Amino acid sequence: MLDYTYIYILTSIALVALMTIVRRSSHLEKRKNLFFILAAYTDMLVLLGYVGRDLSEQHKIMLLAQGSNLIIYMCAPLTMFWLILASTKKTDKLLCFCGVLEAISIIIAVSSPFTELFFTVSDDVVYSRGPLYLYNEILGILFVIVWAWYSYREFRYIEFIDKVYLSEVFVFQLAAIILQGLNSTYKVIYIGGAFDLALYYAFIIEVYGKYDKMTGLRNRLYYNNFVNSIKPAEKYAVILFDGNGLKNINDTLGHEAGDKFLCTIASAIASAVGKKGSSYRVGGDEFVSIVRSDNTEVLERIVADVHKKLEASSEKLGFECTVSSGVAVHLPCESFNDTFNRADMKMYEDKNRYYISTGKEKRK
Repeated sequence: MLDYTYIYILTSIALVALMTIVRRSSHLEKRKNLFFILAAYTDMLVLLGYVGRDLSEQHKIMLLAQGSNLIIYMCAPLTMFWLILASTKKTDKLLCFCGVLEAISIIIAVSSPFTELFFTVSDDVVYSRGPLYLYNEILGILFVIVWAWYSYREFRYIEFIDKVYLSEVFVFQLAAIILQGLNSTYKVIYIGGAFDLALYYAFIIEVYGKYDKMTGLRNRLYYNNFVNSIKPAEKYAVILFDGNGLKNINDTLGHEAGDKFLCTIASAIASAVGKKGSSYRVGGDEFVSIVRSDNTEVLERIVADVHKKLEASSEKLGFECTVSSGVAVHLPCESFNDTFNRADMKMYEDKNRYYISTGKEKRK
């Protein structure tokens, strides 16, 4: 029996289970889903390559040894490349550069049974590394760094603690690559890949469970959990923001413009509130900010800052981007719902003033 039989079996079961979950999941977009599954498949091929290498050395099968090493060297960096593609939305220069490096790696791997650039197999069927082995090692490290770059850019809106959790994924994969480079007998590269796939997918589920995918603000589920944790004696204020004219924008300019409208409002709110509180998207064009302050000057400054940012953004967007707002400071004698309802009433008063001043028809 092979020394790593149980590890091979457990890792393969984990990869098959992960692929099954991802196929049935609706959390990832179709494109991301495809590349994520491809990453799992290539990691499975790396595992099979190690199984084949062990069997070839045990039974002295030269053809199996050559084929197994070819699979390992071709698929190990390819797993990381698929994950880079899964974390991007469009092709750019960096992605093209990575693609060229991956193509070179595949060409060298395919030629290695004849050139012995990546690996060599002796007459007694014993594997050893070739002179260009470090190319694959460095390529793997580079791909992890690029994968991290794209991931942090995509999830730039998440909190610091979530970024720390995300860092664990990349640190673990870097450690696996470096450890494998130090000693080829460790065989941890495919285990690291399988573990990272599961950890990264769990992170994505966690992020999509807490944040609104379009705007990057915290979502309604996070909002409800936060509201339930607020103590009656705490000092805070509720600010409601509601977009003006979203339906008209969707009907006349299209839903893509409507999405830009929502993202612009969310960005302005997040920037104005900053570290003074937390902001949430609780409906289509409805946003709530809970500010840890009862200072009316601070609250008025936040609202004014939001309007100022939206006024500047309207010029860039080419259409009007405004919100109605309502502010209410929490009183010791009332519940959160009481405070929220007072802010809601003020927000609708502000919206009525908007429709009266602009002469626009109220949405039905």
